[in-house]
Amino acid sequence: MLEALKRLFSFPVEESEKISYQKAVTVLLMEVMLADHEVDEKEEQQVKAFLHQVSDLGDDIDSIYAEARSGVDHANDLYQFTKVVNENATLEQKLALLKALWRVALADGDIDAHEDHRIRRISELLFMPHSEFIQAKLSVQNEMSSPK
Repeated sequence: MLEALKRLFSFPVEESEKISYQKAVTVLLMEVMLADHEVDEKEEQQVKAFLHQVSDLGDDIDSIYAEARSGVDHANDLYQFTKVVNENATLEQKLALLKALWRVALADGDIDAHEDHRIRRISELLFMPHSEFIQAKLSVQNEMSSPK
């Protein structure tokens, strides 16, 4: 599953493309991170860890992160970002993204109601079945509560 996301991150980004896939994914992760109006360092680390895991961007992750952070601040809605994901990602890749969204929400040990709502909205805009939304949440909760 992660290999499939890595392949998407390796696509060349055309200059004429307004929002790159990389930026769209990063903004969606940040939307969850910022949903409760408190940015926990663990949440920020989770966003960057996911980007490192699924891309070969290396040092560019910090620049994409900064660019996406300003994109979040200027975004009117989530549709412009989910549209890019819908145009480029497979169901498997969307599921990996959904799990990453839950990991960000759970990074601080608590799922805030605003985070839950934001992930639900993103899931709907990605045309993910509600059962996938629930399965992803339970899977990540189990994963993060298991001793390592």
